[in-house]
Amino acid sequence: MERRPLIALALYQLLSSNRGGLFTVYFVLFLVTDKGASISVGLLLLSAAYVGASLIGPLAGRWSDRRGRRWPFLLAGELGSLPLFLAVPFLGGYLLSGAAFVAAEVVLGLGAPAVNAFVADLTKEKERGWGYGFLQASGSLGAIAGFLLAGVLVEAYGYTVLFYLVGAVMVGTVTIVLLFVPDRPSVPATAPRPWSELRSVGVFSTAVSIRALGAGAVVTFYGTYAYLLGANAFDISLIAIAGLAVTALLSVPMGRVVDRVGEIQGMFWGTGISLVAMVLYLIATNWVELVPARATYQLGFALMNPAMLSWVARTAPEGRRAEYLGFFALINSTLWSAGPFAGGIAYEMAGATGLFLFAIISTAISIGAIELLYMTRGRRTERERSERTEPASPSPGADAGKKGPGPAEEVFARPRATAA
Repeated sequence: MERRPLIALALYQLLSSNRGGLFTVYFVLFLVTDKGASISVGLLLLSAAYVGASLIGPLAGRWSDRRGRRWPFLLAGELGSLPLFLAVPFLGGYLLSGAAFVAAEVVLGLGAPAVNAFVADLTKEKERGWGYGFLQASGSLGAIAGFLLAGVLVEAYGYTVLFYLVGAVMVGTVTIVLLFVPDRPSVPATAPRPWSELRSVGVFSTAVSIRALGAGAVVTFYGTYAYLLGANAFDISLIAIAGLAVTALLSVPMGRVVDRVGEIQGMFWGTGISLVAMVLYLIATNWVELVPARATYQLGFALMNPAMLSWVARTAPEGRRAEYLGFFALINSTLWSAGPFAGGIAYEMAGATGLFLFAIISTAISIGAIELLYMTRGRRTERERSERTEPASPSPGADAGKKGPGPAEEVFARPRATAA
């Protein structure tokens, strides 16, 4: 493991996670309170932004692999999106503000596959869960600081101050990329490959990401829901911090668990824990009860996220990690990003109860898909392999009156049984 570049990426993640976390919780509230949008329209615009960012992922990943470089994509994403984020509060109406936000997220999406591929480049297979967990923990620590500061500033100055805060944070991310993240070459892809070769990672990504529909709906709604239940901006920050504290403390241990028990087990149990969290959201009756729901969800995420990324990085051919991780992000992030829109429809039809029930159903479907496609199939394959390698038991009396095998027969019988 190359620790110094990984620490530089962790510093980058420390600051950049502020941006995503703050917008996920506060952007819809900004559009509703400052720009006059409805909750459903705010969720739709947030979905459009994250879907756009995920769509560019595979192309950016393939480009990064072809060039054998990660650093330029990080820098381009940060520098290109900064002025767009700063313009959002100055544009009139929620449509113009939303369009600027969508454009900023799309440009920022240039760097996401490069970051994940960089971690895979710097770590060995049996330590990759730790590597992704380390970055996740660093991002959560930074997001905690960001929410503490944002909770105070937003309560005092309104939601517009959020964009100034994000601008200051992005000056820090650009500085870290320029000064500390090495422009380190990776093994370049020799030639472009057909997209059809990504079929297996596509099936995997869909199976584990169906739950992202519900997660996206809940994660982008719980701040608004807390507001409806009487929480102020600082209270909403406390809910977010409770979950982030769990991720900060447990992401590295959970990454080690993934390295030890395997990616599929990590995804299965992490998704199961997130299902418990969705039930806690459903039965909450005041904003304080959203705290254990958020903490439980983040515990599951701390286990499942390193597992998902490690599986994709391990199965990707040499020189195509960013492309595979970008394709995974395309499916995972698109489903997550469609969650606010789907959740908005569920909210219009059945209120908060409908939205949380939608999240529970989508998470349960994902658990079933992981069980059927990977865990059950894996057990069946292991059982068939075991049956092939174990010699068949002779039937009673089959060898009656027959002499035992001679030396030559015994020598050749064993290798045939083992090879089978």
